[in-house]
Amino acid sequence: MSLLPKEHGAYGQVSLPLLTAFLLAGVSAAGLLIAAATVAGFLAHEPAAVLLGLRGPRAKREGRKEALRWLVVCLAIGTAAGVAALLILAPHARWSIAIPILPALLLAAATARGYDKSWHAQVMAALAFSGAAVPVSMAAGATMASGVAVMIPFALLFVSSTLAVRVVILRVRGGGDPQAAAATRAAVLVLAAAAAVALAAAAVASVLPSSVLLAAAPGLVTAVVVALHPPAPTHLHRLGWTLLAVSLVTGALVFALTP
Repeated sequence: MSLLPKEHGAYGQVSLPLLTAFLLAGVSAAGLLIAAATVAGFLAHEPAAVLLGLRGPRAKREGRKEALRWLVVCLAIGTAAGVAALLILAPHARWSIAIPILPALLLAAATARGYDKSWHAQVMAALAFSGAAVPVSMAAGATMASGVAVMIPFALLFVSSTLAVRVVILRVRGGGDPQAAAATRAAVLVLAAAAAVALAAAAVASVLPSSVLLAAAPGLVTAVVVALHPPAPTHLHRLGWTLLAVSLVTGALVFALTP
């Protein structure tokens, strides 16, 4: 039984913000440690789910020992890397560790209650993975604004696409739930509109560069299109590859446009 995460899109979520932050800000020892802690936390999720019985009683019964061993190793590596990063980070940058940790803790709490597949748990995962770009950037000496310029486009892409994919699933799961699908579709549209207005206003006020809005645009547009015209569930695999391609475009835009 494999204890690697089965949601293939999550691999892009955890890796692309980190890689983009390294490319823009540079590589540092503390940044590498933060990345290691992030990846370890990501890899700890599946064995934790198995031990909690979220993958079924058979998986828990047959995979308990291996899952426990995997979880202990991941938690040990993540904790050691996180503490070491905190110790060598510049004092003014230490607070930035909280940006990915807070949603990660909320995700852990949701998983412990058996809600790791809920929309709010998936949103917390998206925020934790994108948020890691801030401490990684600041660890290399970049400003907080540079880290935020990486985080925001990815966070908006991951959150909006997560909700958009749920629209596809809610239309058919258990015979379909039209009300839930409509509410989730509305959430995608509101999020996209509010994000666009907020980022445009921030650019006008010189709070954030206009590049943040430009880099976020492909992800928001894609999520809106998927929410308004959801594909058949049989095309979810193709949709996953499409979202990965949009993630790569987002990373390329962040890298090319960020001052």
